[in-house]
Amino acid sequence: MTTKQVLETVVSMPRAEWMKIQAGIAEMIVAKFSDEEAADIQQALTEAAAEFARGEGIESDEMRRRFGV
Repeated sequence: MTTKQVLETVVSMPRAEWMKIQAGIAEMIVAKFSDEEAADIQQALTEAAAEFARGEGIESDEMRRRFGV
């Protein structure tokens, strides 16, 4: 699968599914960090989830624009 195909797949996903994927990726990365670093990352993820729950998240189009994707 090419990078373009991956991005096209992500773009077509419902937001909830994309959040699950992000959480899974974060968990894999967290496994490589110290307990303190892992706690900081978990706190950031919790805050992000709360923002989305309050409707404060950004749409995928805006995210791609900000990151030049």
